[in-house]
Amino acid sequence: MKARSALAALGLAVVGTTLGCADEGGTKGLAAIPGKEDPGEDLGGNATAQNQEPTVLDERVVSYSDALRTASLKLTARLPKLEAIERIANADDAELEYETALDEMLDSPEFQLRMIRYFRDVFRQGGDAQMNTAPNFAARILTEGRPLAELFTATENNCPSYDNDTGAFVDGNCDNNVPKHAGVLTNPGTMKQFYSNMAFRRVRWVQEVFACTKFPTEFSDTPEAKGAGTYTSPWDFGSISNTPIDFHDTKAVICANCHTTINHLAPLFANFDKDGMWQNDIQVMTPLIPDPVKTELSHWLAEGEATAWRVDQPAADLPALGQALAADPNVTECLVARLWNFTMSKEDIVTDLSTVPLAVIGPYISELSTNGANLRETLRAMFKSDDFVKF
Repeated sequence: MKARSALAALGLAVVGTTLGCADEGGTKGLAAIPGKEDPGEDLGGNATAQNQEPTVLDERVVSYSDALRTASLKLTARLPKLEAIERIANADDAELEYETALDEMLDSPEFQLRMIRYFRDVFRQGGDAQMNTAPNFAARILTEGRPLAELFTATENNCPSYDNDTGAFVDGNCDNNVPKHAGVLTNPGTMKQFYSNMAFRRVRWVQEVFACTKFPTEFSDTPEAKGAGTYTSPWDFGSISNTPIDFHDTKAVICANCHTTINHLAPLFANFDKDGMWQNDIQVMTPLIPDPVKTELSHWLAEGEATAWRVDQPAADLPALGQALAADPNVTECLVARLWNFTMSKEDIVTDLSTVPLAVIGPYISELSTNGANLRETLRAMFKSDDFVKF
């Protein structure tokens, strides 16, 4: 029994390493990342301190010609023509001329291709026809100005291709046998690329791409000492399994800080096989050494526990998870922050810790709530902002 217990612990260590779970001092959600909130600033970015001294930012001047050059490279991957730059420089209303040029770029096939490349980077996938479909779908949602929620809730044409000759997206369904599609959450290319033991890489993909933080991500108001550390999750400690892998282990780290969230999500993705096809039973393995075994629901959760997005937010299936993601303000904030980093040439929020203060993106989050959740319009507003057109 001792040998079996040691092997199970080793399996847990492998699982934790694969997930890249943060330690107990990890971030407490996107809003708690250093730099995510600025004391002294409200959501609109207005400093509450009075009589602040001028800074170098106050020395910036508007230059729509320079803004056009930068915007063109970002949105179409090419420089604008000299005549377009000169037209703005000599215009009576340079702002209007710039906005006209901006709208032309946003309507161009080059912009569609640029967004496909953008989402390949964000989603960490792409390269063949199947792997391209999730980035294609996300790019189509954005460039066509469709509601953000469709990214997680659309039930058809979720696997479009792109015709370079016509400069247009081509309808395509994800024919991988799922009972009901849910945007990118049921995409076969995504499920294939992130196949892993106990479906944990699929869960990590959803968390880091759409919530912009690593695990742990849920925190209790009343943490408690447990074993070698502190249990910080709001979930009941016994809600997850302790066999054949002991997620209750507290000898070195408090595994449950991450796994109470992870284990309530993973079963939702477990029926996709290594090729991203949905099967009628669980297709992932539990990494026991030397002999992995097919995972059962009891390997993740205690008896009677149901799947969920977060504590008190049940999700019985992937369509329900999609609805939860679409309604989560942290997901909206994450996607807006990612667009801001794209606009301002910043690195990735999760892998490079290039976080964005809420005071900076607050106005765009507010705007998104009034424009029909249209990310294209939000991106347009960023390219019109003082931070982009002033130098």
